[in-house]
Amino acid sequence: MLSKPDTFKFHIDELVKHGTDGKDSVRAGLKELEQCGYIKRYSVKEKGKIQSWEMDIYEKPESGFPVVENPTLLTNDKELTNEKEKDIKRYIGFPTDDHVFLNIYNSEFRRALNRDHPKITEQQLLHIIHHMQLLLEWEITAEEFRQQVRDHFETLAKKNNGSILAFIPSFMRRFEIPYTGLGFE
Repeated sequence: MLSKPDTFKFHIDELVKHGTDGKDSVRAGLKELEQCGYIKRYSVKEKGKIQSWEMDIYEKPESGFPVVENPTLLTNDKELTNEKEKDIKRYIGFPTDDHVFLNIYNSEFRRALNRDHPKITEQQLLHIIHHMQLLLEWEITAEEFRQQVRDHFETLAKKNNGSILAFIPSFMRRFEIPYTGLGFE
């Protein structure tokens, strides 16, 4: 981009056409360059209406951004790294042996949708277990739970993937148990 003349106008479609990244990736890259001070975007207006957008491209960051190579970022005394999010969120298979209600939900899920329940994170599992324990505390029987799960799947919207996470607030209402939302961030 720096090799082009000052009067050259960049269009995202052209950048995509001549590169290997997709449109969303190019947009994200331009946004990151803007946030770091390498690009300044501004609107060109006529009679108070935006006609186009133009950008200035800088070899070094502008607007007081420091020039730093491989900075170490700190937040709350924890070092941030470039680890991919999948390394942070560990997905696990839907457990069925941990709790009678999980076993019931899984068997009804497979009966209704002919597939396995989607994987969940360890944090989501804590949320689910918390609410399964509330069912026990409120003395909900396995058969009462099974009936509510069957009713849930009979009325399940097509866009709903059937995850127990979406069912939790529903069964809390069905059994008139106060929904606390605890155990899940």
